[in-house]
Amino acid sequence: MAIILEEIYEVALHRYNMKLVAGGRGLRNLVDWVHTVEEMDYVSFLKGRELIITTGIREKDEETLVRFVKSLHETGASGLVINIGKYITRVPRGVIAYSEEAGFPVFTLPWEVHLVDFNRDLCNLIYKTMQEQDGLETALQKAIFSHKKEQQYMPVLHENHIHKDTEFFMIQCYFPANKDIQADDKFDNTQFFYRFIRQCQQIFAEKKVLSVIFQRDLYITLVAKMPTGTERENVIQQIKTFSESFARQKELYMAVGDEETVVENLWEKYRDLSYLCRWGRQKGKNICQEEELGISRLWLSIGNIKKLEKYREKMLGELERFDQETGSEYIRILKCYLETNGNIGEVATECYLHRNTVSYHLKKIAEITGKTLNSTKDRSDWYLAYQIDEFLGLI
Repeated sequence: MAIILEEIYEVALHRYNMKLVAGGRGLRNLVDWVHTVEEMDYVSFLKGRELIITTGIREKDEETLVRFVKSLHETGASGLVINIGKYITRVPRGVIAYSEEAGFPVFTLPWEVHLVDFNRDLCNLIYKTMQEQDGLETALQKAIFSHKKEQQYMPVLHENHIHKDTEFFMIQCYFPANKDIQADDKFDNTQFFYRFIRQCQQIFAEKKVLSVIFQRDLYITLVAKMPTGTERENVIQQIKTFSESFARQKELYMAVGDEETVVENLWEKYRDLSYLCRWGRQKGKNICQEEELGISRLWLSIGNIKKLEKYREKMLGELERFDQETGSEYIRILKCYLETNGNIGEVATECYLHRNTVSYHLKKIAEITGKTLNSTKDRSDWYLAYQIDEFLGLI
C-alpha cells in the first residue's frame, strides 16, 4: 500500500517548509508517486493517487488554476503542491475555496527549494514505505498459505509489532465468474480488482490502521490490525456502498471474521470465510458473519473429505440411485420432510403433491432405506447427511 499524504507532509514541512493552505480533510489520501504537471492537457494521463507539483509557468491566472485544481481532484490526484514565487505569488482565493469544499489538499512550497531534491526525497520515502508494505503483505500471505513455516513470516511480523495473539479484522470478498461467459471474456478482471483494492486501501488509510489487501483467484482478502467496535461496521458499510457502483459488472459476496482472528489461525479463517462467501452466494446473502458457519465449521476442520463423502453415500446413496432408476424424487421429498419438521401438509405444498401421495412416498422411503421416519436418530442421521451434501457442493 502507498503512504498517506499526512506522513509526506510531516517530512516536507520540516525539510522544505511546505505548508498546507487548504483541503486538510484529504490529508489521509494515499500517494503512489510525486509528479510535476504544468499543463491542463497532461492531467488526463494521470492514473490517480499522485501528489502533483506545479510552478504555474503555463496556468497562471486564477480561473485557469481553479479549473486545473478541479481537474486534478476529479482525476483522483492526492493533492497539489504549488511552487510559490516566480509565476504564482500567492494561492488564489478561488483555489482555496474549491479545495476546502472538496477536501483536496493544496500546499505551498518556497521558490528557492530545488524541485529535483524535493521530488527525489519524497519518491524515496514513498518507495521505502511500499517496500515495507510489500514485506508485510508477503509475511501475512505466508501466515495464511504456509502457516507451518513460522520462521519465514514471524520475524517480519514482529518488526511490525504483530505477534501470534495480535487480533485482526478479516474480510473475504468473493467475485464469482460471470454466468454469461462471453461477457466475462470481454470484462477486464485485472482492472476491476485493481480499482476495488485501491478503494479498500483508501478506506483503511482514512482510519489510519495497519492493513494488507491482496487478490487471489476470485477473492480479495482484507486483513487489518483494527480493534473491535463500530469502526469495523463502518468499514463493512463503506465497502458495501462503493461496491454497489460495481454491481452491474460483478457480484460481490462478503464474509466477515469474528473477534477471535489472530496470526496463528489466519489460515483457518481464510479457508472458512472463503467457504462462507460461496455459501452466501447460494443463499442469496451478500454479507455473512463467521458465526453463520454453524456445523460447516466442523466439516471444514476435517482433513479427510472422503470420510464425509462415505457418510453421505451411506445415508443417501440408496435413495439417490432409486431416484435415478425410477424417476422418483425421494431425495427431495425426504429433505423437505426433514426441513419442515415432519409437516406433511407443508411437504405436499412445497412438492406439489397430495397429502396422501406424500404419505405413500414416505412409507416407500422407509422401506427402501430400512429406517424409521419417527426415529429421532434416523432423522438426525439423514439431516446430517443433507448438511454434508450441501457442504460438499460448495468446497
